[in-house]
Amino acid sequence: MELRTDRLVLRPIAPTDVHDVFRGLSHPDVVRHYGVHCPTLEATREQMDWYATIAREGTGAWWAVRSAADDTFLGAIGLNNIMASHRRGELGFWLMPAHWRKGYIAEALPAVIDHAFNSLGLHRLMAEVETGNTASANVLRRAGFTQEGTLRECEVKAGGYLSLDVFALLDK
Repeated sequence: MELRTDRLVLRPIAPTDVHDVFRGLSHPDVVRHYGVHCPTLEATREQMDWYATIAREGTGAWWAVRSAADDTFLGAIGLNNIMASHRRGELGFWLMPAHWRKGYIAEALPAVIDHAFNSLGLHRLMAEVETGNTASANVLRRAGFTQEGTLRECEVKAGGYLSLDVFALLDK
């Protein structure tokens, strides 16, 4: 399902997005605070298969974030780990660095949240943000998410441990 805002078109990720996704998930500034890294086109194709699988299984939905004015690829936003029986899912997003600090994620979030709560019937959305990624934490807070805690040293990245701040939003 396509979602729209004033400046954005959110289109379901499609195989034709592979090169845009590769540019993003291989970009060192994007993956510095993002849990997925695709250093090769083959790794990106595996990521694209994952997007297709979760959409087919109903456990997720990811969108290419594009400019409504000129169809420029800006990044991606999506839902995954949807558990319909518990009415919950996880939110993730990333943007190409040239589009940071322009309010695109803040603008896309309400459309995705509305879709999650009103179309998918979810009650809880969760997002994990690497501790220290203040930009992503702040955009979630402004969207109404509450920080529920920190998973200390819960993942290994680049040979070291990292912590994840857990944010959640409940449907009203």
